[in-house]
Amino acid sequence: MTTPSTPTVSVVIPVYNAMPYLEQTLASVERQSIGTDAIEIVAVDDGSTDGGGEFLDAWAARYAGAMTVVHQEASGGPSRPRNVGLDHATGTYVFFLDGDDCLGPRALERLVAMAEKNGADTVLAKLVGAGRTISPTARDVFAKNVDRADPAVVYWTLMPFKLFRRAMLEEHGLRFPEHMRISEDQHFVARAYLHSGVISVVGDYDCYYLVGRGDQGNITHGGLDYATMVAQADELVGIVEELTEPGDLRDRLITRHVKVELLRRFGRRFLDDSDTDRKAVAELARPYAERWVTPGVLARLDVAERLRVHCIKEGLLDELAAVVEWDVAGRPGKTVVRDGRLYAAAPYTGVPELCDVTDAALGASPRRRVEELTWEGTVVELAGYAYLDQVDTDALTIETVLRHRDSGRETVLPVTAEATPHLTVSRGRETYDFGRAGFRIRLDLTDVRTLSEGAWDISLRCSAHGLTAEGRLGGPLAADIPRRVERRTLALGPEGSRPYDVSLGPEGAQLTLRLKQQPAPPAPPSTLTRVKRKLRRLARRAR
Repeated sequence: MTTPSTPTVSVVIPVYNAMPYLEQTLASVERQSIGTDAIEIVAVDDGSTDGGGEFLDAWAARYAGAMTVVHQEASGGPSRPRNVGLDHATGTYVFFLDGDDCLGPRALERLVAMAEKNGADTVLAKLVGAGRTISPTARDVFAKNVDRADPAVVYWTLMPFKLFRRAMLEEHGLRFPEHMRISEDQHFVARAYLHSGVISVVGDYDCYYLVGRGDQGNITHGGLDYATMVAQADELVGIVEELTEPGDLRDRLITRHVKVELLRRFGRRFLDDSDTDRKAVAELARPYAERWVTPGVLARLDVAERLRVHCIKEGLLDELAAVVEWDVAGRPGKTVVRDGRLYAAAPYTGVPELCDVTDAALGASPRRRVEELTWEGTVVELAGYAYLDQVDTDALTIETVLRHRDSGRETVLPVTAEATPHLTVSRGRETYDFGRAGFRIRLDLTDVRTLSEGAWDISLRCSAHGLTAEGRLGGPLAADIPRRVERRTLALGPEGSRPYDVSLGPEGAQLTLRLKQQPAPPAPPSTLTRVKRKLRRLARRAR
């Protein structure tokens, strides 16, 4: 816990020629809602020549001990100043803030609250681009608040702009690698993630503004050459292997490096390379492909990535170029169904299992939508469409499945097929015929003899050419279908002999029908009972 003499947060700011951006950086710290008495600023001037060092000294003079400024010779990167700042930090938490970026006014308050709430060792701060681009994967990470985040999910953002519990950093001796000029933060953050007992995410507040400098002075602007990038990534893979056991987590973490560092070079730029450069970059990638891509990692790659890895390992340069060109062009060619499996129309099929897209296609199947949902009297009708992704509907069959939530018992209902010519779509140069994907379902609730009491979840099962997928109906409802559960009392059973409480509507991802039979009314009293009651009433009157 924080004591009166211990700052809540040490804000470590590495500074190198960051003027005039440094002014707004420090101003953003000064206006933090957590209060300046809870903040310690440790600014490290890494040999600035633009007056930044003097600006820091002037700012520190305003804060009587709440700001420490360290001056040192230029180190060539942010690792050493961050490490020096960390050595001087005394707060319960540490936050790294670059000298040209800014904090949202409530950022530190929100981050500390999240850490205290969950006992988190690392809290991710939502990033916002201010002249710089936030990657789609990072935006996904910050889609919402997360109390206990999956390390493999947050691993897609390895920037250091996070709140770290300082005791955790010191316990494991975590520091930034000073032999790197760019991407050094990835090594520090990767280790911090894997040593953290709890990782949390603040996703509902704009915490950190990545500022794009007009002079393109951000150190990451120039990027890394491919050889350096994969060599540094190889060190990260080593960290992952050191701190995780073989299995799912390790595979998911290494997959990130395969996709981001290893294979991204094999895109349009590869097609523009000369034959000599193609050979050189493929040979450079080969040992990393062999080392990183285990069967568990390979299973997490898409078809084009799997084919790239294979061609790199086997030295198949022409085939590799053909795969890259096919991928860049949008993967033209219709999928092929063979022996109950679905295969991509890739230009290289020397290893058929690498082209197998069955699991991916069925994982996205069935494509479905409920466009009508009516309930008149005792009859429920649903209509819409459903089909298997990347499979023509020439041999499609659709079934409605009612599954009892407690027992797992299934009842399959007939479906009336309807034409849907408007669904036929083009993908690249190919057209998929989804013209027979329509369905209409009629469920008569009077026939409750086939259904027991309880919750029955309604789903669709699509089959074609030996492929089958099932999908729930609570989510894919048309916009004009109410998202509420409707409740009625109906006389059901043989000849409508018994009243039932019936409800129908979405329950999360499920479209659910609930049945509960009302208790039978009490039997009328017998003649003897009625006579006894009358005699008792007469006796009471006589008294």
